[in-house]
Amino acid sequence: MRTDAMGFFGNIWVRQRTLNINESFNGHKHYFDHVTLLVRGTVLVEVEDRKKQFTAPTFIIIRKNDEHKITALSDDVLYYCVYALRDLDGEVLEFYSEKHDPRSYEDIRPY
Repeated sequence: MRTDAMGFFGNIWVRQRTLNINESFNGHKHYFDHVTLLVRGTVLVEVEDRKKQFTAPTFIIIRKNDEHKITALSDDVLYYCVYALRDLDGEVLEFYSEKHDPRSYEDIRPY
């Protein structure tokens, strides 16, 4: 499994994950709802005592406080976790970075 923290804009965080067949992202839970965008491949999602298979392209809703595990059923699975950034009280936060903004002058090189 490979995880690439993609970054954030405003209150949205995006994290990329890749898995190969039979690899898993182990069970864990969040204190907020979030969406997983499945871009490539097929996965099995286990939530508490339920299991459901998803095939890309689709999205998967992960409810707050649900212990969940994602297992690749095919090679080269690619998905993105997308969620609102929150403080410890659950309030949405706003952050801005020029890293992914094409209007930014950061890293512009002459051709």
